[in-house]
Amino acid sequence: MTVEEIAAQFATDGTIGKVQPHGGGHINDSYRILNGTQDHPDYLLQRVNHYVFKDVELLMRNMVLVTDHVRAKIQKDHPEEVERRCMTIIPAIDGKSYFKDPEGNYWRVLRFIEDHLVFDSTTDTDIAYEGARTFGAFTAMLNDLPAGEVGTVIPDFHNMKWRLTQLEDSIRKDAAGRLKEVKKEIDYVESRSKMMLTIHELGEKGAIPLRVTHNDTKISNILFDKNKKGLCVIDLDTIQPGYVTSDFGDGIRTLTNTGEEDDANLDRVSMDLDLFEAFASGFLDSTRDILSDTEKDALLYAALLFPYMQAVRFLIDYLDGDVYYKTLHKEHNLVRARAQFKLTQDGEAKLDDLKQIIKNLA
Repeated sequence: MTVEEIAAQFATDGTIGKVQPHGGGHINDSYRILNGTQDHPDYLLQRVNHYVFKDVELLMRNMVLVTDHVRAKIQKDHPEEVERRCMTIIPAIDGKSYFKDPEGNYWRVLRFIEDHLVFDSTTDTDIAYEGARTFGAFTAMLNDLPAGEVGTVIPDFHNMKWRLTQLEDSIRKDAAGRLKEVKKEIDYVESRSKMMLTIHELGEKGAIPLRVTHNDTKISNILFDKNKKGLCVIDLDTIQPGYVTSDFGDGIRTLTNTGEEDDANLDRVSMDLDLFEAFASGFLDSTRDILSDTEKDALLYAALLFPYMQAVRFLIDYLDGDVYYKTLHKEHNLVRARAQFKLTQDGEAKLDDLKQIIKNLA
């Protein structure tokens, strides 16, 4: 089927004009449906990668549940902007939230949000604050949605204990014969493992609650308005039960790094304290009233955990022979792992500063 034929399987308003590729996502294929009828909205057609997301029906059920819940909250405060502040899922003509084509591919359609800005990264603390405030507001709106009502899309996604077990297995197998290259990195992982299991242990004891979490809080998953104010949280594929530390920690990992995720020059990699404070301030301004003291304290550990966890994941793939992440050269996963370990170590060196920032804000 052509993308035009697939677009016709959804209950869109107006007529389908041109369908053109949109964005540069790494997981899903996206197309903008330009409406052929004046004064009718455009739409976003996406193919959901069912190799990454094994249960697309569950994923879409989560999306419908969460967007319906958020929409009801926004309707009270911003009724005139509900279509801009919340993703709108357009049903297929058979009433389902997705369409499965004859080749077994899954597709969905969302209402396109006009006149928005997207930032892949930023050094602007105002944008960092706004992005974090918007993620935090999303968390707050979901505070009264029981985590048990949302399904798990990627099991053990942010489970540090399981990631360490994976690493032990990769070390034992040494499938690519690379173990001798990473003794220093493995020693560092082991030396920090107890501290990095703090959040996992708090969760197991019930000291921090399961919440409905986004789990992919990079700044590019926020739409901003023309005044650079946070507008809408997007990319809800990884919505599932988790701890609030996941959304805080991954935001810090992806936003505050002064280098690249795969920076070979480790001198460029550090945790920017101004961006850290901006993100923490925005996130806590939206969540301060709903988080427990234990959750607030755990944010400090999350700031170190997430670069550490990502480094472990890169290290696992390096040992396994680069079977999960796409690589540009044979050392790519090792370069990535070392950059993320450096970010963790820089966070450790600044731990007193990070702790004071969170204490002041919380």
